[in-house]
Amino acid sequence: MKNLLYLFLAVTLFSCSSDDNSEAFNSDSELVGDWVATYQGDDFGTAEMTVSSSGTVTGYVDSFSPISGTVSNNGNLTATFGSVDTGYETTYSGNLQTNGTGSGTWSSRISGYSGTWTAIKQ
Repeated sequence: MKNLLYLFLAVTLFSCSSDDNSEAFNSDSELVGDWVATYQGDDFGTAEMTVSSSGTVTGYVDSFSPISGTVSNNGNLTATFGSVDTGYETTYSGNLQTNGTGSGTWSSRISGYSGTWTAIKQ
């Protein structure tokens, strides 16, 4: 009986699928390249971002605050800048389109500020 229980546990562990449904980012994606975003709402400004061939997002908000994140093959973007230490931790989420446009929302967990953003590929 004990052996049957161990067999059941082993089969269960190895047959469970991963929750990670992500696939490798398409390095030939039209999303790869430089983007400029403007944000508005409780605050306003610009962000310059680069989407790498691995789907990594890097850049700067208002030319001095580093931003980093990821974009998926379907264009879903999540990026953050700031930190608790700096007094502002802001998250951008939304979608980049292969036609060179993007849009979404942003919110700052610490200040409570929020708004929308739009982006254009350069």
